Amino acid sequence: MISHTLLKLLLTPAALICAAATFAQVAMDLSLNRTVYMQYEPIYAAVTLRNDSGRALAFGHDPKLQGFVLFEIRDSKNNLVPKRPGAEINTTGLLLRAGEIKRLVIPVSKYYNLDPLGTYRMFAYVSHAQLPAEYQSKETRFQVSPGVEVWSKSVGIPDLTGKGEEKSVERTYSIRSMTEGPDRFFYLVVEDNDKVYGVIRIGKRIGQEQFRAEVDMLSRIHLLMPVSPKVFHYLAFALDGTCIANQHWKTTGTIPTLVRDPANGMVTLAGGAVARVGIDFQDPNAGKLTATQLLNENGDPLENAAPLPQPPRSSGLLDLGKEVVNPNR
Repeated sequence: MISHTLLKLLLTPAALICAAATFAQVAMDLSLNRTVYMQYEPIYAAVTLRNDSGRALAFGHDPKLQGFVLFEIRDSKNNLVPKRPGAEINTTGLLLRAGEIKRLVIPVSKYYNLDPLGTYRMFAYVSHAQLPAEYQSKETRFQVSPGVEVWSKSVGIPDLTGKGEEKSVERTYSIRSMTEGPDRFFYLVVEDNDKVYGVIRIGKRIGQEQFRAEVDMLSRIHLLMPVSPKVFHYLAFALDGTCIANQHWKTTGTIPTLVRDPANGMVTLAGGAVARVGIDFQDPNAGKLTATQLLNENGDPLENAAPLPQPPRSSGLLDLGKEVVNPNR
């Protein structure tokens, strides 16, 4: 069995360059779907492996099948980013046939502490007991940003037990904007003084169109995000960041708007009509990769995967992370 300490010693730049030039039995590529992420937003990396060893590579528990996929991430001061306590990437069950190309979608922010703000450099490594050397990807850079707060509201936690218990704990909804290239995106952040419950990408700035936000009597937030001058994305979230409504509405004789009843605090969507995907607006999930197998220590489907760049049609790439259709974009 190759220990992580030994593996780290083996992963020297000289050894990797030599391995790539001499053997080139596994080709690697590392990519991210974006270059800027909101602080605490999940960050997913796509590691593409091409097996040119001439034989199948099965990753298992047996020492003869031992294999690793690891990352080296450094901050702007060149300090090595530490792993989260107890976090290990488990590749057991991965099979890479001779000549096959596979793409592994890995939630790197789950395994490495990428919470601090700043710029990062990341490499991926792969090793296997049946390979003569370890292999390294090219460098990929990204930034973790705090965004700019454009709207905020603190709410109380309602008593749903009926016992009249007082709850002094507050929770805050904030909408933050972040610039990415020529575009400006909005995020919903749900947090209190001790915990961040959700960081959710909710839309893109469309010209001078303004979003609308209302909080109902159960402290749930309702959002109406413009998709175009005549189409809006209606979203609602609970106090834990769970999405409870996700629809698109369009302007007809009336314009969709959020209405809060001052008597009971109920928030409703009034005006307009339901928009038709592919007719009134483009399907936000069109062209996104889906996958059938997860790469983590639990063997559970990968949740809330960020969209990844579409590979060439002839590449044969296969995602190993399951992408869920949700508004976290």
